Amino acid sequence: MNHNQNKSNLKELIKKVRTAVRNNYGDIFIEHEDGKDKKEEVIREQTRAILGEENTEIEQYVLSHLLGFGEIEAYIKDQTINEIMINKPDEVWIEKNGEDILTDIKFESIDEVMDLLRRMVQVAGRRVDFSNPIVNARLTDGSRVNAVIMPNALYPVITIRKFIQHKFTADELLKQGFLNEEMLTFFEYVVKGKLNIVICGAGDVGKTTFLRFLATFIPAKERLVTIEDIRELNLDNPHVISLEASDKAGVYELMVNALRMRASRIIMGEFRGLETFELLKAMGTGHEGSITTGHANSGKIDLIQRLINAMIKSGMSDRELIKHITSAIDLTIYIKNYKDSSRRVVNVAEVINDNGEPRFNDIYQFDSQEQKHIAVGTLSENTIERLRDNLVSDLPDIKPFGGGEF
Repeated sequence: MNHNQNKSNLKELIKKVRTAVRNNYGDIFIEHEDGKDKKEEVIREQTRAILGEENTEIEQYVLSHLLGFGEIEAYIKDQTINEIMINKPDEVWIEKNGEDILTDIKFESIDEVMDLLRRMVQVAGRRVDFSNPIVNARLTDGSRVNAVIMPNALYPVITIRKFIQHKFTADELLKQGFLNEEMLTFFEYVVKGKLNIVICGAGDVGKTTFLRFLATFIPAKERLVTIEDIRELNLDNPHVISLEASDKAGVYELMVNALRMRASRIIMGEFRGLETFELLKAMGTGHEGSITTGHANSGKIDLIQRLINAMIKSGMSDRELIKHITSAIDLTIYIKNYKDSSRRVVNVAEVINDNGEPRFNDIYQFDSQEQKHIAVGTLSENTIERLRDNLVSDLPDIKPFGGGEF
């Protein structure tokens, strides 16, 4: 690009091109007109008319701001960045390596941010306006976009959670201290042995990432149905049906329909509402080994309360729901994000149905003082017997399965 063409001049050029396009082709041409090639042709023509010459590099820069994602496009492509947060036109943050960083990106106006947002949601076939001020969408790379605009916010607030294409290997998880080698063996056998599992923790601790990792232990012959609000699991298993919520069919409708799809297991990206009731019912009626994730501050009582709240519209009492939970869920995995940005499994517990009340049997704990994972318990005899019935090989000789040194 011509070094004399500074950033300020380029932004002024973009404004002129946008105005020229709207004057000649209408206000909604860029946002709604079909045909990307036609849009590019028009924008290039208007850019050349204003410049008085052809300049491929400047034309591409203008296109990236009018049809692409402009200033934040580089951040979207950068795989080391996990989130992009636009709080207001002159305040844009990124999250990298667990740290929030204020960038030097400054949009010229609210209109410029709104133009960017409309281009994003248009990709997913969604819309956002004053009558529909909250929107969730997915970019073509799988990244999740959430936005809240006026009148519910002073400025358009956009949060982009990047789709992390990298899938962690066992060696990488071990190197990070996320778990230890014995736990790898344990998780392999409880997944193959079809225990029903809930992974929980706060936001951005790696619940979905770990669910994706656990799914690698599911035998290839099994048919999986994944259900997500925004598709991001992208499992590599050979027999997977991926379902994503839409305005026409939400997660609950997809969950009910999944029961008719001959799924060996149902993998729900995150439990939130009444679909939780149907999932737990499925866990006990032919869909053993199903897995989901949820927000909770612990893998025990807080998780139980979150599950109850999610199912509150089922019409059942809290006591009935607790019985429903304890009869369906076998194992909880709690993940925590530490101040040094490290993430670890800090608790693995068996859920035991004690006359309709949940009793938690701790299996693994992370000792923060010793900085290591410790096997602290053994699965109940009933659960070990179920594993033996579902597995084609013997259980390994480790403490959680009743072996090893005590």
